[in-house]
Amino acid sequence: MFFSGRPVACITEEKITMCVAGFIHVGGPRSIQRTSLPCRRLLHTQSKVKRLRPLQIRRRRSPIVHSTTRAPRSRPADLPFPLLLLLLLRQPTAMEPPSAAASRQQHQPPGFFTFLKHGAVLPARNGALFAPLLALTAALAAALLLGNSLAVQPLAAAMLLDANAISRADPASAAYRHLVRALQSDLRRFLLAAGGCLLGAVVAGSAIKIATVFAAVAASSSSSSSSSSSSSSSSSSAPSSADRRAAVAAAALGAAKGNIWGPVLTVAFGYALELACAAAIVALATLAVALLDYSLLLLFLDVLLVLLASLFLVYLTVVCAVAVVVSAAEPGRRGSAAVSRAWRLMRGRGAQAALYVLATWALAAAVSPVYTLALRWWPRSAVGGVAAGVAYVLLLGAVEVFSTAAVTAYYFECRESVEEEEEVRAGLRYIKLPNGDEANI
Repeated sequence: MFFSGRPVACITEEKITMCVAGFIHVGGPRSIQRTSLPCRRLLHTQSKVKRLRPLQIRRRRSPIVHSTTRAPRSRPADLPFPLLLLLLLRQPTAMEPPSAAASRQQHQPPGFFTFLKHGAVLPARNGALFAPLLALTAALAAALLLGNSLAVQPLAAAMLLDANAISRADPASAAYRHLVRALQSDLRRFLLAAGGCLLGAVVAGSAIKIATVFAAVAASSSSSSSSSSSSSSSSSSAPSSADRRAAVAAAALGAAKGNIWGPVLTVAFGYALELACAAAIVALATLAVALLDYSLLLLFLDVLLVLLASLFLVYLTVVCAVAVVVSAAEPGRRGSAAVSRAWRLMRGRGAQAALYVLATWALAAAVSPVYTLALRWWPRSAVGGVAAGVAYVLLLGAVEVFSTAAVTAYYFECRESVEEEEEVRAGLRYIKLPNGDEANI
């Protein structure tokens, strides 16, 4: 056959050149043509190239490609294995030192879900520190459940029965006055029981939460300091796990002794803010009842304000939780200063706060069927009901510990990000541009 109207001569050694893409350029005296002989055949016959028989090339449908046009690159999978191995061996590889890799990984920004992962990993790595807190949280949940089941609910049922009897009795009869006195007595005892349960939940729950926050702050600080020290000095011997746990527990106790009033005042200030916001929502909802017969437009605006105030209350709850961590990690900030610091740290990171709320609510909703199972098993088997109840309170304690650890990790991520931005603005740190260069902006 003929190619471009001219017979192809016998291939000689000086007329064969191989490119990276795996093609053969066969050149004549006037022009250089390209053919698609595979590299495998070329490698097999390169040693015996002078003894090759005349090779004819089929006519290609594509136009002639001259020497001025670069051959298209082929994928690495199209290359034969010996040539691919040769190319890989000839490429210069520069191994990055461990210290540089560790520093680059340390300065890498955390992911969107990283704080949730730390919320689960941190208590698991420090089990000896968080296990007593988990037990205390579960015991508090069990006490509240028992108080609700044995005191609050029976009194509420008695009040309903008294109200039903009063509605059917004759006001002029003596039984009516007796039922009214019984209703007043049941209402008084109900308020005392409900108030006692609520006060115990607030006081004991806040104390356990503050202790969990101190433990989470100490564990997070210890993990960050140990990772930085191991990356800086790899030759020094790392401390054992028992020594590290003892150091974390000692750091948590020391921080709690020196700064116990900071989180206490911050928790009280946060409760005051939340109660004020809840009171505003109740006032707006009451106003909506009054606007039913007045104006539909004002009613729509009032309902919209109620929804916005409810969303703000949810966000304020997260801000107050972060403020407790701020007061524990930064001893100089408490109360309103801690809340304002948490507000500034969370600026621009509302999506992660919403993710934290959704994650905690989802876990709490996933745990609630266990309590329903305990109530169903209790009449059938006391052992099964007790086991389900214990599992329920333990799961509640685990969700509470996870929530505190996650919000602590969220605080540290926000603080590191804000500190990096401040250092870049002050000219103390260089950021890496997309082209690989470093610049100070």
